[in-house]
Amino acid sequence: MSNPEVVTQSQNRMHWGVGVAALVLLFAGVGTWWVMRQPATALPHPSVAVIPKPSHPGVAPRTEPPLPSSAELDALLRTKLARASLLPEFAAWLKEQDLLRRFVTVVGNVANGDSPREAVSFLAPAGTFEARRKGGKLVIEKKSYARYDVLGKVVGSLDMGVLVSTYRDVRHLTERLHKETARPGSTFDATLHLAFEQVLAVPVIDGDVEVVPKGAMFVYADPKLEGLTAAQKHLLRMGPKNLRRLQDKVREASQQLTQQASRR
Repeated sequence: MSNPEVVTQSQNRMHWGVGVAALVLLFAGVGTWWVMRQPATALPHPSVAVIPKPSHPGVAPRTEPPLPSSAELDALLRTKLARASLLPEFAAWLKEQDLLRRFVTVVGNVANGDSPREAVSFLAPAGTFEARRKGGKLVIEKKSYARYDVLGKVVGSLDMGVLVSTYRDVRHLTERLHKETARPGSTFDATLHLAFEQVLAVPVIDGDVEVVPKGAMFVYADPKLEGLTAAQKHLLRMGPKNLRRLQDKVREASQQLTQQASRR
């Protein structure tokens, strides 16, 4: 290395602290409102087969219409979300394909604590992750956080009213997409709520964060930080400023939705 005080890590080998924030906040926080409004229902005993009875004898249960095509869903979301942010970066994100399925996938990944990198590779930041030596330790270089400033800026600009309205319109579609891969009895609303809990549980650290090399990568020196889920560690690498923006948006959405629910 040309500079012995700075240690770099290639973008391809670093943890991507990206897609979690952007796609979770496409509909930021709305799941908490729906979960709060839905009464808990008991699941049937797994050993008992429950066959729904048709509303009229001899009439087969109504089947759901086929899902719209990906192109139709993308066109719908682009129209509805165009006013969510006036920033050109957000408009560029909306040009990606299969937006709703990406969103459902990312939410499921985050709720499980897994990395969503494959679903949001288009959000990978430019540059490399860097650590510098300080007092005999390696700490994250502050400019590594700056690579996520655009993401944080876009997240901070999102209009919660537009997001809430959009989610209401496509909620039934997200539930159907979720059921394609979810375990029986799981709902998308509950999964979304778990994803938000993951985001809000990430600690905001303003001081130096020590890392140690492990093969071709870095890991957190603090066992508590290294013990976070993969999704949470990605968010932590966005830096305190951008993480606060994300968490503040989630809280804002939850508060707005709670107020709306209380007026019903």
